[in-house]
Amino acid sequence: MNLENEILNTAIALARKAGLTLLESNGDVQVLSKKGDNSNIVTAADAASEAIIVHGVRQKYPDHSIIAEETGCDLRGSEFTWVIDPLDGTSNYAAGIPWFGVLIAVLQGKKPVAAVIHIPSTGDVYSAQAGRGAFKNDEPIFVAHNDMLADVLWAYGMDGGSTDEEAERNTYLLSKLLRRVRNIRATNSLMDPAYTAEGRLGGMLNQSTRLWDIAAPMLIVQEAGGLYTDLTGQQLDLDISESAADKEYAVLAGAPQLHSEVAALVRETRLHCKTDHAGGVISFY
Repeated sequence: MNLENEILNTAIALARKAGLTLLESNGDVQVLSKKGDNSNIVTAADAASEAIIVHGVRQKYPDHSIIAEETGCDLRGSEFTWVIDPLDGTSNYAAGIPWFGVLIAVLQGKKPVAAVIHIPSTGDVYSAQAGRGAFKNDEPIFVAHNDMLADVLWAYGMDGGSTDEEAERNTYLLSKLLRRVRNIRATNSLMDPAYTAEGRLGGMLNQSTRLWDIAAPMLIVQEAGGLYTDLTGQQLDLDISESAADKEYAVLAGAPQLHSEVAALVRETRLHCKTDHAGGVISFY
């Protein structure tokens, strides 16, 4: 087995193991703290899941770097960096909604080369290796074949802790998008990129994400034939430095034609929505 296959298989095994811990704790959720605002919480399950994954990586690859949501950066100068979200969709999880799971990506330099999305409530595993396609439970998956936004559902995510101005410009774009697609869905979790990668959704847009939210979904969507970029269609530059946890990303993903139309809508919105406090119009950044 070559190193890339070994790394992916290890990531899948660790995601499954961590997922079992999440299922065992679900329904008895202990909220430990809130991060930054009331919309972002940490539970005991986040810590337990992350401990399992980090311990497994350290046993197998002691020299690899790790960037994990709860414990931060452990950079060791390796060409490989494990990016870990031990419980994506924590607010869903705490509310007893089954839209949660585990995200693990392995980067070589700044490029994702292996990725896993695991959804414990269904047992589904989405995975990808760079250049080898995307899979759900070992079956190939592909983004939607539609070329009309009006024919697809689209996921839209944003955090509740935004400022008034951020909330207004985000909902302004949402209102524009809502008029173009068949309907909007919002799990604000790993379900959105998973369903995008297998074509259930035409695509997704999320206004506020971190490295661990996007590293694995990026590769899986791309390997499923989709695009995964910033909101205007530009390539994402992943920060894997000590400051990785501080950088926010607004991301857009989907089938190529649909993605291009939404990116154009974002650019158009930015051009035409100017600051005019007297008129009550809030500028779109």
